[in-house]
Amino acid sequence: MSIPIQRQYNSPNCTFSLHGFSDDSSNLSNGVPIMTVLTEAKCQILGNPTVLSGGVTFVANLLRAVSAYGQELLSGLTHSWTADDENDYIYLRKIPQKNRHVLVWQEKKEDTENQLEIELSTVQLFDLLETLDQFLADSSTLPHLNDSLSPVSRRYRQMEVSLVEQSTPAVLGLAGFALSAIALFLIPVPNEISDPNLEPIPPREENIELEPELPLEPPAVE
Repeated sequence: MSIPIQRQYNSPNCTFSLHGFSDDSSNLSNGVPIMTVLTEAKCQILGNPTVLSGGVTFVANLLRAVSAYGQELLSGLTHSWTADDENDYIYLRKIPQKNRHVLVWQEKKEDTENQLEIELSTVQLFDLLETLDQFLADSSTLPHLNDSLSPVSRRYRQMEVSLVEQSTPAVLGLAGFALSAIALFLIPVPNEISDPNLEPIPPREENIELEPELPLEPPAVE
């Protein structure tokens, strides 16, 4: 007997809800029924009327697109990804002039006319990362999707990899680090950096020798 299941993951600016069921009542994770079949998933950025929805293909493409974009911001390299299905194609792009991001959904990969766009601030992007990370960390909801996510190909790696790039998560996990790293990535580098160990040198005092005052001469005696 199938068991209907509803799961929802939230952050201050994002809601990700899933409806499905378990095809095996004895399939439990820590006493909680495992959602093995998805009927519908919805993702909404709070304050934006656009709601993205779909099935397993939509969820898989959303995870891969957000993961690839997060790695691109961290490393400065373009991380393309290949969709298993051309339906529910999703990608993100940056708006440099506004320092904002656009999440684009297309019914099919080549169908650029039938698409939806959601403009995100950096804070909203952070919350989207956090919300999807909550979903990935939940072993009782569509656990097979975690197995389908793979690390970025080595051909995208440079000869010399910075410390931030070495710490970049292979998939979406470690969202806390990702948020901090992206925030640091967006902070402009100062033109001059002062050494905090250098203390200000007080102005030099010059020793001025004063000539001794001569004693007053006694008045002349008449």
